[in-house]
Amino acid sequence: MITELTRVKLEVPTPLRCDVFWADARTLSEITGGISAIITSPPYPNEKDYTRTTRVESIIIGLLRDRPSLRLVKESLLRSNTRNIFVEDSDADEVKEFRSIQSVCTQIEQRRLELNKDSGFERLYHRVVAHYFGGMRRHLRALRPKLRNGARLAYVVGDQLSFLMVPVRTAQLLAEVAESEGYKTIGCELWRERVGTKVRNSPTNEKTVRVREEILLLRKN
Repeated sequence: MITELTRVKLEVPTPLRCDVFWADARTLSEITGGISAIITSPPYPNEKDYTRTTRVESIIIGLLRDRPSLRLVKESLLRSNTRNIFVEDSDADEVKEFRSIQSVCTQIEQRRLELNKDSGFERLYHRVVAHYFGGMRRHLRALRPKLRNGARLAYVVGDQLSFLMVPVRTAQLLAEVAESEGYKTIGCELWRERVGTKVRNSPTNEKTVRVREEILLLRKN
């Protein structure tokens, strides 16, 4: 990575300005307007705790010092896994009227009951999905006034089977949420397929599954 950064610095002697903000993506309080394009890959609704994958780096740069600082970071993140769900969270309220999302949440909870899964984490599975799409709705709502008319957006998101093998069609559901906030879906392109081989709790006894990762293309109307 250091070698690549050095090469870029040599080949682009006068790079364009790059600003980095530490802000909650659901509020975007630090972000200025006039944006004409967005390319991003937000978390997916799954059981991956992103603070764990960057724990060492976060400690080295001083972002994390103790448990309270870790909680502060987790509270500022989009809800996408059971390890960053908090009692006071209310993002799920944002998607109560979406029957498609509520149906997925109901299926997850029913599957949990069928399998007699009773851990604290498993009880939160359906809440994670609701909080995720509610948080994404807040993000899209906060972003819209900061976009120029006709701005284009590309969101790389993946379908999920993390919650007891109940399908979560992330791009499809996110498109529905985006359209409710005044965006137009202009495409959904397959980026890649992820192959899962450690399949558990499959209602059809599958041993291998293929999960789509897609680029959702939006435009501000």
